[in-house]
Amino acid sequence: MNEKVNKTAITFGVFDLLHFGHFELFRRIREIVGEPGKVYVMLQVDEMIEKYKPGCKNVYDFATRQKMIESLRTVDKAIPYEVVGVDAVKNVDFNILVVGPEHTNERFQELFKWCAKNGKEVVTLPRTDGISTTRLKEILRG
Repeated sequence: MNEKVNKTAITFGVFDLLHFGHFELFRRIREIVGEPGKVYVMLQVDEMIEKYKPGCKNVYDFATRQKMIESLRTVDKAIPYEVVGVDAVKNVDFNILVVGPEHTNERFQELFKWCAKNGKEVVTLPRTDGISTTRLKEILRG
């Protein structure tokens, strides 16, 4: 019997200033999982952003960012996390981890190894050219 496997993908981020690059990321992840697949966004909590990015002023708090992301038709759920790593995902039912080319630090490397040991696929998607939250903040500062 050839049963279709439902795919569930996760990706990590802060997603404070939603922009075209984020929409493209979520759209591409939706294409990967298809229907009735699921797209979960691992959304970093405010306290950890302040801890790891001191001086980084978010526009929106966690609850608002969660509502914005979950209102998108390409996203099924936004799940809070503190720090990227195995602890953030071990209780999440997923089979695909989607990352960007910049996700190379030690915590991601450990997560990639855990995914390999646990039958999870890792997909790296390129960033959308010409747009980033950092670039938006530069434009807004003038």
